[in-house]
Amino acid sequence: LSLFVALSAWTMHLDMSSFSASPLLLLAFSACEASAGLALLVATARTHGTDHMQSLNLLKC
Repeated sequence: LSLFVALSAWTMHLDMSSFSASPLLLLAFSACEASAGLALLVATARTHGTDHMQSLNLLKC
């Protein structure tokens, strides 16, 4: 949702009337965001030995 709002604001700011590239850009940014989140989860699981986020206190790291 945040990507869609940012993309809409960007196209309105630049006065672009065609939204033909917007769905493709939204899918590309969503895939990048999902892969970054998964990479963070894998890195956390490898360093701490678990992926239980409720029991993990990142302030003690």
